[in-house]
Amino acid sequence: MRRFLTVLLAACAALAVGAAPALAHNVLTGSDPKDGARFGSLPGQATLTFDQPVRADFAQMALTFPGGAVYKLDVLVAGNDVIATLPVSGEPGAYVIGYQILSNDGHPVSGKIGFTVTGPAGASPGTSSPLVTTTGGPLVEVAAAPPASGGGWVWGLLVVALLLSGLGILVVARQGRPAKGQDA
Repeated sequence: MRRFLTVLLAACAALAVGAAPALAHNVLTGSDPKDGARFGSLPGQATLTFDQPVRADFAQMALTFPGGAVYKLDVLVAGNDVIATLPVSGEPGAYVIGYQILSNDGHPVSGKIGFTVTGPAGASPGTSSPLVTTTGGPLVEVAAAPPASGGGWVWGLLVVALLLSGLGILVVARQGRPAKGQDA
């Protein structure tokens, strides 16, 4: 029994060391507009800058208007930047830019940037970057995105792996011993 517990402890330690958290998540390092900024009119574009290159096929941005309507924005990815052209006009009030990208390790990274427009409705936007292209089509209303997974399933998988490892060690340890009542 002592040998079994020693082997089980060693296997658990090896699995725990191998289960270090992934460190490859992209991190938002800057934004234009800045979180909490105030403008007289709606800016012409939004740029989010990350610490690593962003995968263009999974980058998404949406703009929430003061009335609560949420609209998906067309995005352009240029290296570490995700750029979206904002609508030409908007009502005064609080706006939120929500984003979701995919990290290099496959985990979604999402967040939001809030800003306020203080000027009159229909004000003209600021200047935009020559990198930004727009389809000229209308904004499309989208439903709120479901919350991203917190990664709890990984811990559940780790517990199952530990239990199966312990069971396997127990089976191997019992096969090496003679049954009760038999000579060794």
